[in-house]
Amino acid sequence: MLSTRLSFITYNLWQTKRWPARAPALEKFFTLFAPDVLCVQELQPPTQEFLDRVLKEHDRVRDPFPGWTNEGNIYWNKAVFEQIEHGAEEVGHLEPERRMFWARLRLETFHKTIFVATAHLTTTRYREEEETGLSPRVRQLKRIAGELARLVRQGEPAFFMGDMNDPRHPQRILKQAGFASCFAALGMQSPPTFQCYPTANIEPEEQTITEAIDLIVANKHARAIAASVPRCYAGDIAPSDHWPVQAVYQLV
Repeated sequence: MLSTRLSFITYNLWQTKRWPARAPALEKFFTLFAPDVLCVQELQPPTQEFLDRVLKEHDRVRDPFPGWTNEGNIYWNKAVFEQIEHGAEEVGHLEPERRMFWARLRLETFHKTIFVATAHLTTTRYREEEETGLSPRVRQLKRIAGELARLVRQGEPAFFMGDMNDPRHPQRILKQAGFASCFAALGMQSPPTFQCYPTANIEPEEQTITEAIDLIVANKHARAIAASVPRCYAGDIAPSDHWPVQAVYQLV
């Protein structure tokens, strides 16, 4: 049987801040890095319309729940995949339209499905967390791990990705659930994905942040071949305030 290699990208699109000035940079990125599967966070109607135009070879989940347009979605190459089913699971987000979004996709050339899910965990900027130090993301991740265990079929390659807003707990909790980061699987250090400068336009003496908080993980039925954090500009403008994560996997 021929081996199957697939490319994945996760990207936080930064809502519509500084849009449409960022549009040429984002279009350049997707022209250079057209993935088989794309998961996006901080999606908005204008950026969804943009992706539908730019990613002509792709389809996405189409569902009346507004979170699929106002928060996140999953895109796939139509020549490679057919959608079987999808869902949006409540995992304890404080943001009303955020969910763990997922889709089951069937490979057109093989009698095999893959499971893909994405989430944007709650920001660290909530006053309660700033005052108490208690993170809602830990319980969100535990619920995500439970949903992955419930939804993924036996022997099915499964991928989870998104903006974790946390550089430590996601890899720890998801590894316990049987999902390894694409970088860890290759013995690599996770490169920073946030914040992307100069798009963030930091003023002198303003606090700066450098964190590896965007993540792609997979279960044992997919083997990481390559992983990177591509940096793509159009002029001096970056596509977002996050850098994306790109990974290539071989199904096993």
